[in-house]
Amino acid sequence: MTVQITKRHLDFVEEARKAFEESPRLESYRSSDESLLALRMGAYRDCIDVYNLDGGVANFVQQLPPMPAPRKMIHDFSLLMEHQFPKMFSIENKELGVLEEVSGFLISELNKRDKDKFAITRYCTMIANCAMMIADNEGSQEL
Repeated sequence: MTVQITKRHLDFVEEARKAFEESPRLESYRSSDESLLALRMGAYRDCIDVYNLDGGVANFVQQLPPMPAPRKMIHDFSLLMEHQFPKMFSIENKELGVLEEVSGFLISELNKRDKDKFAITRYCTMIANCAMMIADNEGSQEL
C-alpha cells in the first residue's frame, strides 16, 4: 500500500520530534486523534517511523526489558570511541607510545586478577568510565 506524505504527516513528525526530545525515554508517540503513531527507531534512536493507524490491535505492555537511553555524555563519548577505534593502533598514530604504555599497565594489573571474563570486562568498564569523566570535566565540550 502506497501512502502519499502530506503536510499533516510532516507536521506530526515535527510534533513527535519535540515530544521525543522532551522525554528521552519515550519510544512511541500518538497523534491527539490517535490516527498516527510515531516510533523512535534506529541504532542511535535518532529516526522516527510514522504509521497510519486504521484501528488498534492491543497494547502489549512490559514485553521487553527496560532499555533507557544513554546519557548524552556516554553517547557522545562512545561515538568518538567508535570513530577512533579503527585507527587506534595504526602506525601513523602519534599517541601510540602513550597507548602502549597505558594498555601495558592495564594488562599487568589484569594479570594480577583472576581470568574471569566478566570481572575483566567490569574492570575495563570502570576504567572507561573514569576516562569518560576526565574527558567530561577536562576535555572539550564538542566531541
